[in-house]
Amino acid sequence: MILKVEGLSKSYKHKKAVDNVSFEVEEGCIFALLGPNGAGKTTTIKCILGLRKPDSGKITMNGSFAYLPETKELYRYLTIEKMVEISSTITDNFDKQRAYEILDDFQIPLKEKVANLSHGMLTQTYMAIVLAQKAEIYFMDEPTWGLDPIMRNKVLEMIRQLSYNSGTIFYTSHILAEVEKIADIVAVMVKGKIVEMDHLDNLKEKYVLCVVPKGKKLNGFHYKSTGAEDVYVVKKEFAEGSIEPATFDVIFEALVKGVR
Repeated sequence: MILKVEGLSKSYKHKKAVDNVSFEVEEGCIFALLGPNGAGKTTTIKCILGLRKPDSGKITMNGSFAYLPETKELYRYLTIEKMVEISSTITDNFDKQRAYEILDDFQIPLKEKVANLSHGMLTQTYMAIVLAQKAEIYFMDEPTWGLDPIMRNKVLEMIRQLSYNSGTIFYTSHILAEVEKIADIVAVMVKGKIVEMDHLDNLKEKYVLCVVPKGKKLNGFHYKSTGAEDVYVVKKEFAEGSIEPATFDVIFEALVKGVR
């Protein structure tokens, strides 16, 4: 266990952003925290890293960390090369050569100013700086923001390689297809609460789609309605009616709708 969160809560004025959240992350695991905008994902990460003060709860982290924030901001009027040089002087366990190798692989020009980068290139530059840090756990908030499909796959492969080498990754994403490619554990967060958490394969095995006559209630999450039928996502033990496999994106959508 490299990270343990127990009863974490955080409010902003009268809004509870994180509501009594608990989970554990094991070494070498890719842990995906998912949810709609405003679910509390970023606040959870910031509380873990000490960037926000929790109202209550206990956080135990066994190891050093690196952090890729949701907002990819670097010093706009510095060149990429200067950003790497500054990072090497202010960051512990920073491998400058590794940063330059990743930037070269991404084809990011070192003499270009940060202000002139596209969204995708900015994400790639920040990723290179984060991945050049030698840490036990990497927190990545939307690590493929602004990337095209080819570059997204390259970044996902880098994340996967980190876990193969005993690195631990805690990340958020709105792209469910990429979650399915690499995540070991998935936690779904809605309105500050974790409503489901399991190994990804277990999660997809746990739920099915049930089609029943309109108006019939099932012990599960209402997904959608047709003219004469209702469609639910339910755990297998509560399945009734016409039963079909449920994809991960359907399970996710039903969980989010069910809490809203």
